[in-house]
Amino acid sequence: MASSFSLSDYNQTQSTNVARTGVYADIDNAFTVHPIYNDIRPISDLDAVRQSIKNLLLTETYDRPFQPELSSGIRELLFENANVLTQYELQRKIEDTIKSYEPRLKDFTVSVTDDSDNNAYRISVSFEVSYNQTTEIVIYLTRIR
Repeated sequence: MASSFSLSDYNQTQSTNVARTGVYADIDNAFTVHPIYNDIRPISDLDAVRQSIKNLLLTETYDRPFQPELSSGIRELLFENANVLTQYELQRKIEDTIKSYEPRLKDFTVSVTDDSDNNAYRISVSFEVSYNQTTEIVIYLTRIR
């Protein structure tokens, strides 16, 4: 016998749900396989947020289908002269990207350091997720051409 389920029941159950404040989960970009389950190993919590930040910063215009406006715009600055203005512009673009597309971060700071000996920039993002755990992600952007 089929059970009856009306739209009013659905709306009532949906309004009583509470927002999750705990674990974040995502698929690992390396697609590592779990040895026992023979399935892709998921990542969770801070690792998922770190991966999301890295993905956002390395995304350029038209990299994601149906989201052409999603872009950090930092690749175009890699071939500019390495000076204080370029560092400031990199820092500003990174902060804007994180503010716009990563709502899980409560408080974050961005630090950009020029490593001209290696033709690179060291980007450090310190952040706090909703459950008061502070961590840092460090990304090296290099000019390879």
